[in-house]
Amino acid sequence: MRVVIFLRLGLLILLVTGDVRADLSAKQARKLITRMAGIELPGGAVWVKKISSTSNSSAEATAEINAIFRLSTNTQGLWRVTELRVGQDRWEELGPVAALHTETLSSACDGPDFSSRRPATEPSTKRARCLLAAVLGVQLPSDAVRIKNVSTLELPLASRPSAVVESLITVELRFARDKGGWLVTALRTGNHDWVSPEILVASANEAKRMQAREEMDAMARALARFRSERQSYVVSESQAVLVDYLSPRFLSRVIRLDPWREPYQYRGDRDTFVLRSLGADRKENTADDIVVSSHL
Repeated sequence: MRVVIFLRLGLLILLVTGDVRADLSAKQARKLITRMAGIELPGGAVWVKKISSTSNSSAEATAEINAIFRLSTNTQGLWRVTELRVGQDRWEELGPVAALHTETLSSACDGPDFSSRRPATEPSTKRARCLLAAVLGVQLPSDAVRIKNVSTLELPLASRPSAVVESLITVELRFARDKGGWLVTALRTGNHDWVSPEILVASANEAKRMQAREEMDAMARALARFRSERQSYVVSESQAVLVDYLSPRFLSRVIRLDPWREPYQYRGDRDTFVLRSLGADRKENTADDIVVSSHL
């Protein structure tokens, strides 16, 4: 009887110890990376190169990510990194703060040394690598930024050339485990500081909220001018119809999608109107909706 008790006790200790020491596996890390910070990458886009446990509830890893960036020319005709693809048909803009921070470094990629026989509408592989390294804080030469492919991107009604760059980027990550399991707590590239994915998302969404508010305020002002001349707001339940009525006489530019790439919503009758952005969750009538109306 004592033998049975000891065996059961030993088995229980092993099980508990096994749970406490359950190190983060490369498979788990890859899955977490493909879904961190709202990103939706295919599993084959992430390769975990090294992983180590720093304690019972923390780990660090180095991974290579197949990342796709969009490059566009600025007002001076110079190529700059503008967006990162974060999912199927989903792109995340490089924020104004980050753009200003990397402008000086990116300017080093504008010289003739980075030109090639490619068409003027397509950056060279060397220039694309230089621009990505500037954004990611990587000192070249380095294998932390590698270019797989550069191709032109045809955008409807686009006034400036754009290109898509498929790259392999080395990223360092930190993980922590709580009662809910493992999660990514910080990441960094090149010589950048460690940053929380949640802070990145929150900062990006706050910038987008400000942009959405500015765009809806512009539409509201255009509606006020429209009503002053026509004695009525635009009567419609379609924001696309609204813009067709306002542009270009009352609204100098066409505004159809909010910063989350979702259509703005509009409902208007002769005396009232409501403009709405669905916000980061892309759902109507939730707490993060951004609303501008004739009553505000």
